[in-house]
Amino acid sequence: MSYYSIILPAYNEEGTIETAIGETVSFFDSLGESYEVLVVDDGSTDHTSLIVKRLAKTVSALRLIRHAHNQGKGAAVRTGVTQAKGEFLLFLDCDLSTHPSEFKKCLPYLATHDILIGSRRVRGARVVEPQPWYRTFLGRCFNFWIRHYLGLPYHDTQCGFKVFRKKTVKPLFECLMSTGWAFDVELIVRARKAGLKIKEIPVIWYHGRETRVRLKDFWKIVKEIHKIKHID
Repeated sequence: MSYYSIILPAYNEEGTIETAIGETVSFFDSLGESYEVLVVDDGSTDHTSLIVKRLAKTVSALRLIRHAHNQGKGAAVRTGVTQAKGEFLLFLDCDLSTHPSEFKKCLPYLATHDILIGSRRVRGARVVEPQPWYRTFLGRCFNFWIRHYLGLPYHDTQCGFKVFRKKTVKPLFECLMSTGWAFDVELIVRARKAGLKIKEIPVIWYHGRETRVRLKDFWKIVKEIHKIKHID
């Protein structure tokens, strides 16, 4: 029997968090194995935490962890990883662009890999509802630049659906410099340097909402990627 920890980083997710928790609990109940759902509220200013607290009264597997102030998506995932009890950890976005049930595609690889990357751009993946064309174009350009600048062989580093083996990946999270959107890239670079086994898994993806990455964040991300390139 395996023990899974599902990490939901949340910032002002009052409109999505109840559905995200409900769909996650429903799927993992169907597996018949032990699990927990960790919602890491990254300093939300809406009712996200109140909703999670209400649901936790009837969902025994649900735990709320709250940051006093907003620190970034990477920081929220790192907090979830450090406090998770499971042997295998799944991180997914609250808008469920990739549904928790896609985890079943990962099951055959848990015993042999350290990181499984949900991918929208490998054979077998399906984008049911795409982003607006300009966001798709910018996303592909960003991914192309990252792959070639950092020498990564993966087609989709930014999909909000990844599975980690806690024993081997937790030490990498403890070293992360990136607390924002570039944390996925830094984690993958560190994992490759550590010789961990990584595999992309094709997923079904829906465009859940507009990205929260703003134009003014672009240069900050570029600087973070430059620092990642020079990690020892």
